[in-house]
Amino acid sequence: MKRTKLLVVLLTVMCMVVIGGCSSKNISHINQTGLKNTEKPAFNQDQVYVSANTTGLQLLKGICADSKDKNAIFSPLSLSTILAVLQNGAEGKTRQEINTLINLDQLPTERLNEKYHMTIEKILKSDYEENGKKTTVIELANSLWVQEKLPVKDTFLKPAHNYYNTEAFNVNFTDKNTISTMNQWIEDKTHGRIFNHISGFDSPPAMVAFNSLYFNGKWQIPFDPSNTQPEKFYLNNGRTVKVDMMNADQWIGYYENDQVQMGKFDYFGCNMLVILPKGDTNDYLRHLDYEQIQTALSNAELRKVKVKFPKFSFNQKNELVSHLQAMGMESAFDSNKADFSGIADGSTNFNLFISKISQECFISVDEEGTEAAALTSVILSGSAPPRENAPVKFYVNKPFIFIISDDYNGLFLFIGKVENPLDK
Repeated sequence: MKRTKLLVVLLTVMCMVVIGGCSSKNISHINQTGLKNTEKPAFNQDQVYVSANTTGLQLLKGICADSKDKNAIFSPLSLSTILAVLQNGAEGKTRQEINTLINLDQLPTERLNEKYHMTIEKILKSDYEENGKKTTVIELANSLWVQEKLPVKDTFLKPAHNYYNTEAFNVNFTDKNTISTMNQWIEDKTHGRIFNHISGFDSPPAMVAFNSLYFNGKWQIPFDPSNTQPEKFYLNNGRTVKVDMMNADQWIGYYENDQVQMGKFDYFGCNMLVILPKGDTNDYLRHLDYEQIQTALSNAELRKVKVKFPKFSFNQKNELVSHLQAMGMESAFDSNKADFSGIADGSTNFNLFISKISQECFISVDEEGTEAAALTSVILSGSAPPRENAPVKFYVNKPFIFIISDDYNGLFLFIGKVENPLDK
C-alpha cells in the first residue's frame, strides 16, 4: 500500500513537470512535497542571454573587489537593455565594443533589437497569478532625455521606441525643473524604491538615457513569520551580528560539492539562487564563472532542506565606467574616439561620448517574498523526483551570493552579495 502511494506521488510530480512547463497561464498545484514547481531553471545557450549574464557576473566581481566588506547588488538585465538601446546609435569600434558585452555572436543590429524586443515582451507579459492576483510583477521601462538643441536622428529614435518602448523627451538641462522631472520618472517606475537619483550635473549633458527594472515576487512556499527569530550571522572579519533569521523545512532545488552549497528558492516564473561558499565568500566569487552556475543548477536535486535564511534589505549605487573600460568598452568614454554618429552627426557640434554610467539598486527579502528595483543611467556629453532522506542543513548564516533570474530565459534580473544583512 505504501509503495502504491509513493508511486502516485512520483507520477504526480512527473506529470506536473511535463504539463506545467514555463507557461505563465498554468501554475502547477501543490504536490505532496509542498513544492509548486519542480522544473529546473532554463539554461538557454543563446549567446545574447549568455552575454548579458556573463557581463553582469563580471561587473559584480569588480564592484565587490572595490568594497569586499560591503553588500552589493547589480542588475545585468537593466544594463544590457540600455546598452542595446544605445548600440543603435553607435558605429565602428564603439559598436563592436558594446556588442562584446551584450552580443557575443555579433548579430546584426536589427536582429539584436528583435531578440531584446521578444525577450522583454515575454518577461513583461508573464501573468503569474494566484486567486486572481499577480504573485510576480516585473516592470521594465526606458527613457531618453535629449537636450533641446540636439538634432537626434529618426534612425536612432525609431528602433528605440519600436523595439524597446523608449520614451523620448526634449528638455533644457539648465532648467532646475528638469532634474526634478527626471527623478519623478525614476521614482514612479521603481515604485518609490529609488528616488533623488540625479542630484545635479557637472555640466549640462547632451542626452541622458535611463532603464528601470522593478521586481516583486512572492515565494511559492512562504516562510512562517512565527519561526523567524534573532540568530547569529558570521561576518568575514570574524565578528558576529544578530539578524532576523527565517527558519523552515522546505523542498528546494539543492546542490553541494566540496566548495559550496546552493539552494534555489522559487517565485512564480522566477527563482532566487542562493550560493553559500564553504570557505571565504569573496575568494569564491573571484573564481566563480557562468559555467559553474549552469553546472550546479543542472545537477541540483529536489531535496528536503532545513533552511535558515536571513531577512535583509539594502540599496546601493555603483559607478560603472572604470569596470566597463576594464572589460574592453573603452572608445565610448573617449571624447576623441567615441562614435555615436548614429544618434546625431558630429557636424552639429555635439561630439557625443559617454561621460558616466551608473546603476542604483534596491532589494528587500522577507517571509513573503522579494522586492527589487534597478535604475541604470547613462549620461552622454558633447565634446527530478524528490529523494526521501534526512533533511540537509542549509544555514545561510554567513556572507552569501544571490541571483534572481526568470525561469523562461534564465536571464539574470539581479545578482548580488550579502556581506551583512544589517547593513542598509
